[in-house]
Parts: sequence; C-alpha cells; structure tokens
Amino acid sequence: MHFGIEGRSALIVGGSKGIGFEVAKMLATEGVRVAVLARTKADVDDAVEAIRAEGGSALGVPADAGSPQQMADAVRTVTSEHGAPLIVIGQAKYQRPGDFADITDINVYRESFDAHTMSQILLLQAVLPAMRTAGWGRFVHIGSATAKEPAGNIHHAVANTSRPSTIGLLKTVSDEYAQYGITVNTVAPGWIETQNAIDYLQNHLGTSSETERREFMLTQARVPAARMGKPHEIASLITYLCSESAGYLTGSWIEVDGGLHRSAF
Repeated sequence: MHFGIEGRSALIVGGSKGIGFEVAKMLATEGVRVAVLARTKADVDDAVEAIRAEGGSALGVPADAGSPQQMADAVRTVTSEHGAPLIVIGQAKYQRPGDFADITDINVYRESFDAHTMSQILLLQAVLPAMRTAGWGRFVHIGSATAKEPAGNIHHAVANTSRPSTIGLLKTVSDEYAQYGITVNTVAPGWIETQNAIDYLQNHLGTSSETERREFMLTQARVPAARMGKPHEIASLITYLCSESAGYLTGSWIEVDGGLHRSAF
C-alpha cells in the first residue's frame, strides 16, 4: 500500500524504545522525516543512528514530554529542521502498581494524571496549530487496553483511574478538529513484548521465561492468542493511521490485544 506521506515531518514521543521505536522505523521507511523524542539522550542517539543506518531520515530530540517549556522547544526544533510535525505519536509512561488500599499518597494519582493526560494536552497544544494551518494532520496516541476495561489481576488502581481521562480528552479533540483535516485516534495495546512488560511480569508475577509468559497469557491473562504481541504488530497499525488512506478514520479507539477484550463492540 502507498501511504502517501513521503516527505512529511513526524514527531514520535517515546520513540527511542519499544513500540515508539518501531513506529519511527516504519515511518522512516515510508519516506517520513522522523524526530525521536525521549528523556535519555543516549537512547535517543542510539535510535536515530539505527534509523539512519537503514537509510531513514531521523532527528533526535532529548526532552521531557511533561515539561511545557521542553515540549514547546522540541516542536520548534523539529519545525526548524524537518518542518512542522504534521504526524505526531503521543504516549506516556507512569507505573505505580498496587490495589486501591495500597496507594495511600494522594499525590500518586495526581502524578499519574499529569503523566497520562496533561502530557497529551501539552503535546496537542504544541502541534495542533500547525496542523490546522496545513489543513492536514495525524495524531495517534498509544494508550492501553485497560483504559476501557480495567484489569484487576494486574493491580493497577492508579493507571485504571487516570488513563480513561486521556481517552475522553482525545475523543473531544478529534470531534473539534476533524473539520480541518486532522485525525486523532487511540491505539490500545494489550500485553506487548516490550522490555517494560517483560520486567513487570518478572518482578511482580514471577514469570521469567518465554514459556512461563505464554502460560500466563493463556491461563491467567486469558489472551486468546496465547502470547504477547510484538511491537511491530502495533506499529504497523499506527503507521496506517498516519496515512492518507486513513483520513476518514478519526475519534477511534482501536484495541490490538490478541482478543483479550471480550465485548463484541
């Protein structure tokens, strides 16, 4: 399929590792000029080097997505070197496992809201004006399937509280900006084989081998596919959502979870 986005400028938050890195690589193979944003400069540099080694155009932008000033500066840097980012991938990471009774510090909930929702507000404020001026834009949020169907067996009371607010925000923005040729969608991965997920399973659930992880997916997580997903299986959908062909798909919540979500709708 021809995605029709060659020459576009893209900003991938969290693009140095995991799903974000796979998205950055795939967009680069489509001829997109990608900018990788993450906190750790060494990780950003490694990601940029890997993309360039495969013939892609890549720029590294070390920054904290939770900082209004750093986010604004990052977008200005990308705009100066690659043009205004009209393709933007947003995501956030904040993990504080525990049941409700375990979380006694109320500030943990505020920190989670800041990480999951406020970071997306800052990102949207920084990139939407240029998209509206251009009459074209693609914003894809990498969320979590638990925002719609909280999973009690992984003890994430904090994330289960803050993640849904992000989805409400993005649905609202998608409605308001669709008339300007801008799409806003959320991709909701289930159990994906990233280092963070592997570490979580080992540290909190004691599953250290691939065999143990597959057994957990089938018997405890109850994933019909009986395995964790691969980062590129998420990235391929995100890349499509950034395409010209996906221009009439907006405001959507798309789960990629091996069949974990049980509702037919």
